Amino acid sequence: MVTGAVWPHAQPPAATPAAHEADPSPASMRFDFTATLRRLLEGLLSGVLTRATQ
Repeated sequence: MVTGAVWPHAQPPAATPAAHEADPSPASMRFDFTATLRRLLEGLLSGVLTRATQ
């Protein structure tokens, strides 16, 4: 589910670069798929492991 949620945001449609030329401010919201997925999974696993030891 996490991958399905992250992938579309990391792979914008072809029209996005053209829109960013007109208004570059949203370009700062782009992120790297691999790094974002890693951070999300690390957080999820950390929470699961913490909860399992309680």
